[in-house]
Amino acid sequence: MRKFFLLFSVLLIWVMAFSQNTIGIPNIVNYSKMAYQAGSQNWNIVQDKKGIMYFANNEGLLSFDGTYWRTYPLPNKTIVRSVAIGDDNKIYVGGQKEIGYFSSGANGDIVYTSLNKLLNKNDNDFADVWNICFFDGHVFFRSNKKYSTIITIRSLFIIVLIGGF
Repeated sequence: MRKFFLLFSVLLIWVMAFSQNTIGIPNIVNYSKMAYQAGSQNWNIVQDKKGIMYFANNEGLLSFDGTYWRTYPLPNKTIVRSVAIGDDNKIYVGGQKEIGYFSSGANGDIVYTSLNKLLNKNDNDFADVWNICFFDGHVFFRSNKKYSTIITIRSLFIIVLIGGF
């Protein structure tokens, strides 16, 4: 009886050691490039208040609502390196020599507005925009060459070049 109890205890401890509690652990789903039909690299990810996920992708801005994937290419068909959502619910993006934002259009789809046209021609030589930050009503775009800020005053955009690197 003693051997049976010892064997039972060892088996019970072995089973407990290799078992896993999955309560509270979220399901992880990996999506292949074929599922979302866009570029193979995603550089940044944000989620809006509705739960929609946005990805800075090699082929543009990629969105996923839990069911459908959509790709929104930039006008110059470049890589989107950074994405951030502001307090104004605009989706700001930075890419290769491109800064702008996506906002809700009339039909419920998102529409891109480029902010490059507000830059001086001399200041339009920035490379990839790697970060977008918000502070005190300003939107900051950081690239390897320059920092620029956008001051938002009631839908009026003013771009100020902070400095070169």
